[in-house]
Amino acid sequence: MKSLIKKLFRSRLSIFFRNLLGIRPSIFLLNLSKEKISTSDAFFWRTDKSYYTVFKFTDILYLFVQDNTAEIEILFYDKNNKLVKEIILSNIEIANELIIDKNFLNGIEDYGVFYIFHKSKNNTNSIIRNSCYTGYSFNNSLPSFVHGNLITSMKSFDGKTQEYGIIGASNFEKRIYKVQNYFKFDSTEIMIINPTKTNLEIKVNSKIFLLKSCCSIIVDIKKDELVEIFSKCLLLRPIIFNYKNNFIDVYHG
Repeated sequence: MKSLIKKLFRSRLSIFFRNLLGIRPSIFLLNLSKEKISTSDAFFWRTDKSYYTVFKFTDILYLFVQDNTAEIEILFYDKNNKLVKEIILSNIEIANELIIDKNFLNGIEDYGVFYIFHKSKNNTNSIIRNSCYTGYSFNNSLPSFVHGNLITSMKSFDGKTQEYGIIGASNFEKRIYKVQNYFKFDSTEIMIINPTKTNLEIKVNSKIFLLKSCCSIIVDIKKDELVEIFSKCLLLRPIIFNYKNNFIDVYHG
């Protein structure tokens, strides 16, 4: 009985009503009783302003369940959530590295997000998250690395089921996310994605933005300014880019 109640509490329908009524709302709109699912964070890529991005990822299915049939699919979207590139990798190593620059993205000098999914032909009963490391090099500097941010998408191992925007939102009030830093740098940018299924009004200090589902934005922050982010998203974590002379530092908000 206890396991049944737990299963019902974690079901998609239960999560919907919990979030609707504000009763122990769930950050992730994901049925955790399911299996054979690959979940992915929304990883930011940048090729603007002389940036290139380094992505380090692992063959999780082989590492943990010795699945040697696994493939990896990586989908790249621009800041307006338009698919710009898709790659499928097979015969991968346990540890891998991908360089994302304007040449890789067919001349695009901009920013956006990408997702990584694991595919398997075996009957692997698992639900996995790939929260890999992404590095950012500015003007050919040594890349500054940060690990994955938020689970934003999922796809079944057979590729037949997929879903984006799986972070929940409040129906009643805005949430405040305070970045725990005081920015005394030459300049600072914060990069934000709307990880929900709906349009999201986001207020960064005094600036207001409207982001469609899974779209992203870079916001300039004034020097010596604290950052407060207001939205109905239950968890809206930015990526911070700090600049000091030729030094950059990238990390979670």
